[in-house]
Amino acid sequence: MKMIGIRITLASLLAWGALDAAAVQAQPRRPGSKPNPGAVAPPGNREAGQQKPAASESPEASAIRKAAEDYSKAFNARDFSAMANQWTARAEMHQDNGTTIRGRDAILAAIKSTATHRPKSTMTITVESVDMLGNGAARVRGTLALKDEGEIGVWATRFTSLRVLEDGQWRLADTRETSIATDSIEDLSWLAGSWSADSPMGKISVSYEKTLANKVLLGKISLKPASGAATEVVEIIQARDGEIRSWVFDSTGLSGEGYWQHDGARFNRTIHGVTSEGHPASSVIVLTRTSNDAILWHAIERIRGGDKLPDLPSIKLTRVK
Repeated sequence: MKMIGIRITLASLLAWGALDAAAVQAQPRRPGSKPNPGAVAPPGNREAGQQKPAASESPEASAIRKAAEDYSKAFNARDFSAMANQWTARAEMHQDNGTTIRGRDAILAAIKSTATHRPKSTMTITVESVDMLGNGAARVRGTLALKDEGEIGVWATRFTSLRVLEDGQWRLADTRETSIATDSIEDLSWLAGSWSADSPMGKISVSYEKTLANKVLLGKISLKPASGAATEVVEIIQARDGEIRSWVFDSTGLSGEGYWQHDGARFNRTIHGVTSEGHPASSVIVLTRTSNDAILWHAIERIRGGDKLPDLPSIKLTRVK
């Protein structure tokens, strides 16, 4: 499909976006598939969402809570032998992307991979309930959060686990995970300010400011070609139920909405919308922070009216102020 001038190019380049998340982060989503919202206490602040054990809780339930606490401590110390000892030999881990990891050795390999990818991460486990199913079995529900030192955001899941009493220890026999949306508008606060870039299309200017009691980011983007009128884009960013949402409008009449995902360094925005003629439009923008004052802006997976358009080259935006 032939692109219609500079105005359409700007909309494709700057108004549409999505995420290229790391493997241990939440998997890239499409409309209709998103994590459940939920408040998770990050490491160092375990009050939010924490449920204290009942005064009449059984010794077995208390032992299970202690096992969960020891599990997070073992991860933070990178004591993989201690972590392996908390799983049965034929345990299963069911992830919300449809993957099932079977066996203690395979589960431990996945845990080691996460620790390697996130060497400074710390784990917090909040046990919300322990239901005894018999003399040697219990169903445990709670949340697990990983926080990387010095990084933005928290990766979290809600879990339901089966622990069984084996050789005097409450081991994990089965666990199911569901990702929890924990993003906030503060995760994008670094965008506030003015940015600019010189591109083959012309001068690009980008600015974001906090507004409405710092609960919203208002973005304004413009492209000034060597000749002809400038194109303007307005973006409204707000966090809802642990998910960062965007609404965009441009001077061609194009409008759309979507979501953000990130791993602390790469911030991806997916937008789906329509042109002024009513044609569907969508694409992915990957924002990579190379420093506090520089961003690589890359538009990929661009679709207009059912036609797939080629990816655009990366553009380096530099902070002006």
